[in-house]
Amino acid sequence: MKQFDDAGQQVYRPSYRILDHIGEEIDAGEGSIGFGDVTSAYNEAFAMGRERLRELTTDALQ
Repeated sequence: MKQFDDAGQQVYRPSYRILDHIGEEIDAGEGSIGFGDVTSAYNEAFAMGRERLRELTTDALQ
């Protein structure tokens, strides 16, 4: 997600959405760190989403 920080600089914040098999949103999240490039934000969002999906799967199996 492209935003502007307090100094007016353009930053990218990682964000993710986890959808079920019919496309309904199960979970969503947004990172608090702004990155100067979109690739770093994408990589962070992917890692955050993967970790959250792992947590949701663990909770569902217990």
